Amino acid sequence: MAFDFKIENDIALITFDDGKVNAVGFNLIEQFNKALDEAEQHANAVVFHGGEGKFCGGFDLSVMKSGDEEKQNKLVQAGADLIVRLYGYPLPVIVAAEGHSIALGAIMLMAADLRIGKDGGTKYGLNETAIGMVLPPFGMELAKARLSLTSQTEALLFSRIFEGKEAVKAGFLDAAVPQDQVLRTAMGYAEKLKMLPRAAFAESKIQLRKATIEKMKG
Repeated sequence: MAFDFKIENDIALITFDDGKVNAVGFNLIEQFNKALDEAEQHANAVVFHGGEGKFCGGFDLSVMKSGDEEKQNKLVQAGADLIVRLYGYPLPVIVAAEGHSIALGAIMLMAADLRIGKDGGTKYGLNETAIGMVLPPFGMELAKARLSLTSQTEALLFSRIFEGKEAVKAGFLDAAVPQDQVLRTAMGYAEKLKMLPRAAFAESKIQLRKATIEKMKG
């Protein structure tokens, strides 16, 4: 996993790219949390970028299919803790998702404040029902809060996968642009959002989301 973290002009850019689907395992979660710790001290906005042509395909299948139930539960809990942290994070969080964002990848989108994705040929959505799973509370409550009411049945019960403008309409994305503009657009928004008064932003976010966060922790 190639992981890069840098702060320039008060914007923390977190880039992660394993050359495949950016599966989330224990090591990546630890790296995310360390980067978020540093960003909270030294930045005014955070951008997550999954690298060229990708974002995140979900949890690490080598763990989820290992048969080690204790290890699986620990990974899911670590992922849940990260998502809850992102949703209540005191700085603006922007995602640049050039590629597929499925399962945990889609949940990461919903946890961010602003999501920029690709305008076509890229899949965004929750496939849990289709593979015989039920979203845990941290994903279900987040989906109920962030997805449009008219798309929740399709997204959560039918496992519909969305692309482009349909992903925007459903609530997985805020904007869909050509791939070569995804990161540039995300950074442009970060330049604007970093100017918001920090204390007021953080308190307003918690007031807006605290009820959902409590349900996510359940």
